[in-house]
Amino acid sequence: MNFFKQYILQALSLATNNLRLSPDRVETVAYLKDYLNNSEDIEKEIAMMKTKTELSKFAIKLGEAYKFVSGSNVDFLKLTDVFKEHSNNLIVELSNVLDMVTTEKLKEILAPVINEEELAIDLGDIESTKNIPTQLYEETSNDKKESEEIDSLKEELILEEVTEHDKFDFADFEEKILKPVSKLEKMLKELEADNVPDEDLKKFISLIKKHAEISEEIGFNILAEMHTVLYTALMKVQNKEVMVDKKLVESMRACLIVIVAIVRSKDVDITNYINRAEKLGKYLESLSKEK
Repeated sequence: MNFFKQYILQALSLATNNLRLSPDRVETVAYLKDYLNNSEDIEKEIAMMKTKTELSKFAIKLGEAYKFVSGSNVDFLKLTDVFKEHSNNLIVELSNVLDMVTTEKLKEILAPVINEEELAIDLGDIESTKNIPTQLYEETSNDKKESEEIDSLKEELILEEVTEHDKFDFADFEEKILKPVSKLEKMLKELEADNVPDEDLKKFISLIKKHAEISEEIGFNILAEMHTVLYTALMKVQNKEVMVDKKLVESMRACLIVIVAIVRSKDVDITNYINRAEKLGKYLESLSKEK
């Protein structure tokens, strides 16, 4: 496998790991990876995908990654950081693609390209014995409408490539999420001893809830879930609906560990922390149902 293709596929794999996917969506991503992996010209495939409405924004992000890694001035000292940024930029658009297409739909979108190539080869071996009727060259109203729609889509894609890049700044998002972590860690330590003023709890709840909303808005499902469990637990504590003990605090801390590990793209196994945080989430949900 060439380096450019490997870079794209690994960035896609890392992005996939940050999404909570159903079996159907896992199958769709697997098909997409297999399609790109079997491509003889991945740059050409990305260019084609930009012309498909459902894949255009996602393909733009793939194109940015490919353009960087295939360039002649790659700074290998910064490659890891740039790779993480490219992967994180794919998360939102990959999530959007999976909202729009199933595996079968994706096959339909990508299949015409294969058919066109096969058709071109077949026609190349056939000698024309008849003149093509003149009327086939005449433009109908439907042809004109279709042409206008294609031009409109091209304009949208070109302009989007300029503005979409500035829409989400991962470095800014990372700083925003990580900035309060040390204070949250300190607060959790003090929570067990009941040394956190009610006013401080309100501030933390408001901040974490805001971060949950931001994470959900841009497609970081796991981050959104961890923030939601964390602020919900704090709300239950504030309302005296749960008793604060070591087990509760450690479960809340597990949410914090998952958040930091994902944002910093730490290559460590956090399965146990995710499981602990999810158990807390289910417990809090059961409390809400009992009310």
